[in-house]
Amino acid sequence: MTVQGAVFFDVDGVLLDSLPQHLAYCSQKAKEYGLLDVRVPSVHEFKRRVAAGTRVSPMINFFLAVGFPRELAERADHDYRHEFTREFPSKPFPGIGEMLKELRAAGFSLGLVTANVRENVEPPLSEYMAYFDPRCLFYFKRSTVYSDKQAHLREGARILRLQPSWCTFVGDQPADAAAAQSAQFRFIGVSYGWGFLESADSDRIVNTVSEIAPRILADSTRKQRL
Repeated sequence: MTVQGAVFFDVDGVLLDSLPQHLAYCSQKAKEYGLLDVRVPSVHEFKRRVAAGTRVSPMINFFLAVGFPRELAERADHDYRHEFTREFPSKPFPGIGEMLKELRAAGFSLGLVTANVRENVEPPLSEYMAYFDPRCLFYFKRSTVYSDKQAHLREGARILRLQPSWCTFVGDQPADAAAAQSAQFRFIGVSYGWGFLESADSDRIVNTVSEIAPRILADSTRKQRL
């Protein structure tokens, strides 16, 4: 099979429907810590904040963004790794399996670039993990200095021996778009996730999972004609 390029995916808000669960987890931790003055935003309020530029990745930034003081944000971030998947399980968005299968069948290598930890990603993705190249799974690791998404994207392209221009990053936040641009990747944003509003930019934003594969295939066809 001829390799058409590579597609790297952010996870939360792109593959996993997890924003309501993350906000619920923040509410639980705020009550546990006695943070009576912390008001966790609604899904819509949160998306507007992220769309305006509020950084919420890695997870400590999520807690800071909703009003946790630094010390308790660090404590919540530590608890998150061990509690979140068990207490607030997330599910893949409908159609994720079909989309990944279509891209693999078309000859694309697939990878993950996420600020979440392996323990919160692989269990809910379950059998869909088989679609991804095991060399291109980039997770957040608390034991090391955090490498940003731009660095991971570049490393993924290097591993696959592809020019960045043959690679696409699919994300759901302005920070993801910036990482793709810095890595010289093409970018597709999804408005159903955490940080893009619907139809914010019709040239680079899709509104449903079913639009992702056709957009990537069309981009690849245009590039081959150049």
